[in-house]
Amino acid sequence: MDCLDSDSGSHTPPAISVIVPALNEESVIARCLASLQQQTLPKARFEVIVVDNGSTDRTKEIAESFGGSLAITVLERSGFRISALRNAGSAAARSGFLAFLDADCVAPHHWLAQIVDLLRADDGRIVGAQYRIPENSSWVARAWYGDLWRMKEGPVSYVPGGDTAISRELFMNLGGFDETIVTSEDTEFCDRAALSGVPILAIPSLSAVHLGTPQTLSGFYRKQSWHGVNVHRVFLRDVLHSKSRKAMFFAVYMLLAVTMAVFGVCAGAISGSAPNALGGSAALLIGPLALALLACAERKRWNYLLPLTALYAAYGLARAMCLLGIGGARKPRTGSAMAAQTGPATELLS
Repeated sequence: MDCLDSDSGSHTPPAISVIVPALNEESVIARCLASLQQQTLPKARFEVIVVDNGSTDRTKEIAESFGGSLAITVLERSGFRISALRNAGSAAARSGFLAFLDADCVAPHHWLAQIVDLLRADDGRIVGAQYRIPENSSWVARAWYGDLWRMKEGPVSYVPGGDTAISRELFMNLGGFDETIVTSEDTEFCDRAALSGVPILAIPSLSAVHLGTPQTLSGFYRKQSWHGVNVHRVFLRDVLHSKSRKAMFFAVYMLLAVTMAVFGVCAGAISGSAPNALGGSAALLIGPLALALLACAERKRWNYLLPLTALYAAYGLARAMCLLGIGGARKPRTGSAMAAQTGPATELLS
């Protein structure tokens, strides 16, 4: 048996361990843990390991308050990257299956039961899902992320680290998450798994609600800037097989477009010619508009054309600045700001 035998009182390892990395998540972690509290899988069959990264708020206290209703362990670390937090939780896990859930994510009630069934049927694969957005989300969230969780189903190249499950043995054999990179650790892990022949399966019914979904254009830009910090580094490790080639090309394109725009404005100011200034800036719009058109055609949502154009421009500018080493310097919170959340850009640029 995988669970606690209540008749005999004997203890056996749980079927699955849930790893929750956290840093100053007092506003969201209770909702995350409450979603685990409400799982259809019997509580004796799973454990929860919260890995606290030196929180200065009530994150640790709130997590420990669930000790009466969950088999929960709070590990204390400080100054670690999210990859190291997930690895630490995995090392402490007692079960044969691992489920990774970020502190600002709310899992559906059947989440663990379905994961256990899926991994028992085939423990040589990775399963997960793209995130759903919270109710009453802004145009930014709706346009960029809104229906992605439905669109991604079946074999995929990537599932986000905050909604991923894998057998502990396979996770260890793959070497866990790369602790040398600041961001994109889940993308790199999936790339490495795929190169080893491990199938990656997206299952929409496993989709968790990501409470940290950016709701403003400035928040979206900051998030893309943060996630772009190590993208080029991971890309250069294996240029031929990298899944981010198109995204890198778009970042380079936007960097060239910014350069053209600056020179165009300067030339226009010197010559007094408005066409020179406008012509140099046109490239900043052409690329994002083209991608927005493709995304709208694929999703059959033409009302998103202008929002997606603005978002592709913000995405491209953020990633272009990362190529110059600008942006992403300020480390966001572990959960909401570090959770990798893809969007139409990833669909078209991968």
